[in-house]
Amino acid sequence: MQICSVSVEGFRCLANIDDVPVLPQTVLTGQNEGGKSTLLDALDFLLHGSPLSERDLTYVGGGILPEAPLEVDMVAAHARVAQTTVTGDFILSAAEEAHFDLPEHVLIRRRYRPEAGTFLEIRRRVCKDPELRDLESVKLTMLKELAVARGVQPVGQANAKNSWEQPLRELAQQMEQVDAWVAADSEVAAALPSMVYFKGDSVQAPEAVVQSLLNSRLREYTRADEVAKRVSELENYLAESLTEDIDSIRGHIAERCSLPSVELDPQVQVRPALVGVELSIVDSQGRRYPLSSAGTGRSRRISLALWESSNDLGQHDSTQGLDADVVFVYDEPDTHLDYSHQRRIMALIQLQSSRPNARVIVATHSLNLIDGVDISSVVHLRTHHGTVRAEVLSEDSADMDVRRHLSTIATTLGFRNSVLLHERFFVAVEGVSETSAFPLLFRKYAGVPIQSAGICLWAGGSNEGALRFAKFLKEHGRDVAFVVDKDSRTHQKRAFRDDKLKEHGFDLKKECLYLGSPNELEDLFTDDDWAETANALWKPNAERGAWLPEEVNELRAGKFSSQLLDLFKTGSADGPKGKEDLMIGIAAHITKDRIPEALSTVFDSLVTRAQSAGPHLW
Repeated sequence: MQICSVSVEGFRCLANIDDVPVLPQTVLTGQNEGGKSTLLDALDFLLHGSPLSERDLTYVGGGILPEAPLEVDMVAAHARVAQTTVTGDFILSAAEEAHFDLPEHVLIRRRYRPEAGTFLEIRRRVCKDPELRDLESVKLTMLKELAVARGVQPVGQANAKNSWEQPLRELAQQMEQVDAWVAADSEVAAALPSMVYFKGDSVQAPEAVVQSLLNSRLREYTRADEVAKRVSELENYLAESLTEDIDSIRGHIAERCSLPSVELDPQVQVRPALVGVELSIVDSQGRRYPLSSAGTGRSRRISLALWESSNDLGQHDSTQGLDADVVFVYDEPDTHLDYSHQRRIMALIQLQSSRPNARVIVATHSLNLIDGVDISSVVHLRTHHGTVRAEVLSEDSADMDVRRHLSTIATTLGFRNSVLLHERFFVAVEGVSETSAFPLLFRKYAGVPIQSAGICLWAGGSNEGALRFAKFLKEHGRDVAFVVDKDSRTHQKRAFRDDKLKEHGFDLKKECLYLGSPNELEDLFTDDDWAETANALWKPNAERGAWLPEEVNELRAGKFSSQLLDLFKTGSADGPKGKEDLMIGIAAHITKDRIPEALSTVFDSLVTRAQSAGPHLW
């Protein structure tokens, strides 16, 4: 049984967050105190039943109350929700479907209420009559009452529980069935995937890592048929050991309360657990030292080695008929680690996620980890008006083609995952000439890098997939603008022509800026600027002499940029190799006061747009 997604309600800062995917490889990102660790703790509660307290319940309204008169009881500001609920969507193997008589996908939840404790429940088809559910947990006397009320006769000895339970179960199967939450039995609980949880503070506490690893394996070993049989025998032995004590209690109650009979059926449960680990270091002379005295540097290295060893745990498991499902959870695993050790963490995550029976979830701020996975594996938690929401970039898109190819397009366009998650304003230009020259020109003009101004620049070229990607960005709340050569507006081979932009839903007046005097970016620079740049950067051949502004001016009647490139390329052994070299050359050479006014106007417009682009949810 493996988990596919998790939903959390009423747990700390997670008031209500639905369907967070749990993939073979999932990277959780978000701001500090944004819910990443809380989500991991919620998963631990679901899979392992880790204990909660009333302090884990979410404040009503997230602790934020509307303005109210002073006489309103301010105690209400500290009121908490009634319960915490963590629900998982699980996928079962074919063997598990047959064994549990369940469909391939099932919902399992764990609830906590301070006054009642913790409940593990499963949603399944059951009898509409709630009294005929979970019959195995019903006492014999109650089974008899249920049977008499429904005219059911026992199928065996009247004092045997199964004689009443079996016909009642058959009756329940014949009645109307509904989908409902019911208590999950111990077998379902045992089939939940184990979870190996590495918290950030475990970097300096290898004992905690060892305990987590061994407890996970201990739980798996107790699921083996032979071990489960021995545990059951021990539970029965302990229950029988209580016989004399039970008889004494029953007799006392019956005597003191004038009752004809009292039944008392003890439920003994044995769950092996590793309660502690002592980790010591032995030096070359055989002297033993506690790890706590060895220094944090060595502790971190040992912790990393332990994380790496976790991949081997379970690979040699022969105690179970089915491969043990496991979820590896890392909370800030690269804290205090240098880059080489971060690379080891990345390699470990890749290795563990390649196991067919494993899921790996990593909560991190590290751009190396975020950018080291496919964008579809990143889940970004963002706080919006006091509520934490999960953003999954590749989900919930109305454009199936965009969703299917999103990762490929983003990679082709050169976007890092961290850019897609955090940038607010995306500016599309037509080619690499613009993406190479704009940053140089912008920095000269504005005094800051273009990225620092909140502008994410990318080249769309003739790639219509880039247009679809821009549409996706706009539909998901990102601000988008196009900077286009004027001669592209009607050019049939250009993806950013007017009809194509309008076809994809873009407003030509509000979202498009045009360059050219009259046709393209290169037109904007004066004849003097081009001649001076060429003479300074690309030494002309001796036989032709220096380039003159008049030569440049003669080229403006035709396709200016192509003829300009040919002029400088053929007239110098060091001439530009292409239009990108041409634009980088003039962008790097000219001074701020020589930047064309039309280009300055475009830069000003982009800065204004970037400043007004607020944070948006995907």
